[in-house]
Amino acid sequence: MTEHLSISRRKLIVGGLMVAFCSARARAATSEATGPSAIGGFVRISLEEGISLVMPSVEMGQGIYTAEAALLAEELDVRLDQIVAIAAPPDASLYAQPLFKAQMTGGSTSIRGFWTPLRQAGAAARSMLVAAAAQAWGVHPDECATKDGAILH
Repeated sequence: MTEHLSISRRKLIVGGLMVAFCSARARAATSEATGPSAIGGFVRISLEEGISLVMPSVEMGQGIYTAEAALLAEELDVRLDQIVAIAAPPDASLYAQPLFKAQMTGGSTSIRGFWTPLRQAGAAARSMLVAAAAQAWGVHPDECATKDGAILH
């Protein structure tokens, strides 16, 4: 037995406005954690939360969270288990698929599209960390190396 749901137009509009308002608040909260202050828009490093990769692609069973995190881990010289993947908020200016020029996942393009941007973000983050450590130690950055997420002199 099926029953018909009866909703007035007013309730539908109010409900739609509430969903839009809540979505905007959630998006604003997420953008603070994943916004442009992230290196290349993708990498966040903090003492409390460690290394986070803001995932530009959507996981749909293809293993992309692992594959894209591996690109970053290799450039940062960290272990894969040191990276936490978090979903990117809707923001095509930061997370557009370079091959489609839109924020979307599909057509087996995630690695082809994000190979260079993720590797550049990882290399930039590693370079910044090495430079900061070298400055703190009073040595030249060329005298420093990285291994498993540590900077060595």
